[in-house]
Amino acid sequence: MLTLLSHTRYRQQPWSSGKGSTTEILSAPAHASLARLDFDYHLSMAPLKEGGPLPLFPGFSRILLPIRGAGFVLNGHPYTTFEIAHVDGETQTHCELLKREVTELGLLYRPSRVKANARVLTLPFPLTLTLEPANTYLVTLLEGSLQAAGQPLQVGDTLHLCGEESLALQCERSATLAFFTLQPLT
Repeated sequence: MLTLLSHTRYRQQPWSSGKGSTTEILSAPAHASLARLDFDYHLSMAPLKEGGPLPLFPGFSRILLPIRGAGFVLNGHPYTTFEIAHVDGETQTHCELLKREVTELGLLYRPSRVKANARVLTLPFPLTLTLEPANTYLVTLLEGSLQAAGQPLQVGDTLHLCGEESLALQCERSATLAFFTLQPLT
């Protein structure tokens, strides 16, 4: 099953600190929420306007990816635009911005239920990817233009794939995307 999630339909969730909001893209299972922390995984993006401590999420891990702006420093380690950071949700993590505002794409997941990985792909030509049907894949278009399985994506749109054996990606010019793989643990 392939579902296109349009960036125009994402929900805004204000932060408890009152200093910003998170754009929620997807939580699974479908009726789970960030407020209840009853999900296996949660994909979102948020603008970071100032540094400070990241909230703790015991029992979860994070994959953070700066997608706009210069990047950030997490506990002394710099991550530039499109560089992936893996963070334990139980570890106090301090974030400093490399310059002004940074937008980050983040996957929060339960490592006891799923194994998660991410990579950033820049495609200069059409490509068909072979997928494992048992896995779930989340593909967010970060730059450029792309058609996936014949559906046009706009920057910020996300594909949610379950049970698929392949994914045909068509681009006329270069396209950059975040590609998350979620493998269920039995």
